[in-house]
Amino acid sequence: MAGISKVILVGNLGRDPETRYTPNGTMNVRFTMAVSRRFRDQAGQDQERTTWFNVTAWAKLAEIVDRLVQNGYLLKGKQVYVEGRLESREYQDQQGQTRFSLDVSATELQLLGSRADAEGGQAGGGQRGDQGGGDAGDSPDTYDEVPF
Repeated sequence: MAGISKVILVGNLGRDPETRYTPNGTMNVRFTMAVSRRFRDQAGQDQERTTWFNVTAWAKLAEIVDRLVQNGYLLKGKQVYVEGRLESREYQDQQGQTRFSLDVSATELQLLGSRADAEGGQAGGGQRGDQGGGDAGDSPDTYDEVPF
């Protein structure tokens, strides 16, 4: 039996998403996401730990994410909920040090936050990529018309 690697993240975009295409024309949208955990240590001091993730949305989900970016609903600092498959990747940095990154292939994305976070309208509900079904819908003219 094959294992399942699923992660659920709630955090903030570390940079504006970037839309790209593979050589065969498949759209993908990439962004970084910071997930912070606050806690009190044994000495009673408040602490915060942040973990960074590289997130990529593919195909239909990428189209939805790209539309949200184009309409100004998804940008650096925005709080989002992301579900996807988690993989760790090892690489060499510019100084030759071995580093690890946490990469997520997103299967669902949901905008979070209040109306004030995004110019007067909250987008809720999940959007799934090809792996999870769902439809991109039509491009919204106003925030209240986001198709989810």
